[in-house]
Amino acid sequence: MKQTRSEITSVLVSVVIPVYNTADYVRQAVESICTQTLREIEIIIVDDGSSDNSCEILKELSANDTRIRLYQQTNQGQSAARNTGMKHATGKYIYFMDSDDLLDNEALECCYHKCETQQLDFVFFDAEKFYDTEKSHTPDLYYSHTKGLEDKTYIGTEALEAQLTRHQFTPSPCLSFIRLSFLQECQIDFYPRILHEDQLFTMQLYLKAQRTGLIHRTFFHRRMRSNSIMTRCFTWNNMKGYLTVTRELLCMKNHFTTGQRALTDQFLSQMLDAAVWEGHALPLEQRIKLLMLCLLNHKRYVQWRTLAVLMLKRKK
Repeated sequence: MKQTRSEITSVLVSVVIPVYNTADYVRQAVESICTQTLREIEIIIVDDGSSDNSCEILKELSANDTRIRLYQQTNQGQSAARNTGMKHATGKYIYFMDSDDLLDNEALECCYHKCETQQLDFVFFDAEKFYDTEKSHTPDLYYSHTKGLEDKTYIGTEALEAQLTRHQFTPSPCLSFIRLSFLQECQIDFYPRILHEDQLFTMQLYLKAQRTGLIHRTFFHRRMRSNSIMTRCFTWNNMKGYLTVTRELLCMKNHFTTGQRALTDQFLSQMLDAAVWEGHALPLEQRIKLLMLCLLNHKRYVQWRTLAVLMLKRKK
């Protein structure tokens, strides 16, 4: 049945979906939002200059559900598209969805009631992956970051420390349901034109939140496809993204408490060490450049054996 905005007395949740050339998947992704049990939502879709027929599909979907608001812009990257969606959001809460993934139909309602009942800045939950191609062509990713955590209200830094200690911190905005005014008050948005901007965004959520909670359920379903950002070969653009996240967090550290600084160092040690390890796939000239950057600026975050792998391990 067609849903009209006039039937919605108030928007409780804004769902922001950036879209770029995902015509094969976007219908399924959007429909997983349209069929949510929580009906009082707006679906803000930002087409980031798609060159396939994504926009035609989105126009068709919006004609059948007037909760969908479609915006078009020239290609500026996922961060800019998400930021555009955030500027147009009117709900009390906001959720960032990707255009090739799926969300369980009870997710928004469960998250909304959890946040309202416990007065949370955000709530986080788990995900699972499913494959669009052969498993052998995609990396193994870990999305169970509530495992072993007690169902209670945390300060953001407490929840962050618990996840980092267990090596299960998953920096994806798709795994968090957030109070919009919290983002606005803390001036948190997405860093433009880099890969791995999710790392910086999610770290700020945890470092600045006074009240957060979790739901021990797997709501989000990540599609693993061979031509996505998640599964492409590691390049210097990947490394540049991680280095930018590192630089920005180090700048923020000057304004952090002692506890926040310690958690930032712990996170950077895990993130940067893993990224430099992946750097062994880069050309020799870029590996040498990365080695020098680590030795000069980031050696406290990267293990010596990781630097050895960077220079000596051969790409398979």
